[in-house]
Amino acid sequence: MNLGKYFKSPDERKRYSIDYTDWLDTGEQLSNVTFEVTPIDASPIVINGIAIETGNKSVVFYASAGLDGKSYKAIATMTTSGGQIKEDTVQYTVKAP
Repeated sequence: MNLGKYFKSPDERKRYSIDYTDWLDTGEQLSNVTFEVTPIDASPIVINGIAIETGNKSVVFYASAGLDGKSYKAIATMTTSGGQIKEDTVQYTVKAP
């Protein structure tokens, strides 16, 4: 699922979050979240600082870097305590101020 499209400058490091509360089954929690960024170029968007929030229902992460004028997709793959796997996409367009 495409969760949104955001704009950032190459020098910014911004915090984002994904809330899975409404998607998870009763009693189910996030167990792991990974990100894959495409395309990979000389200076792709960097996703780091990934943390599952208290309560294990949402994830926070930071996006930084990227080349001016380029667009990127960050694909989040989430697994749950119940064995479910979900993929979501966050799109970024990098623009210098």
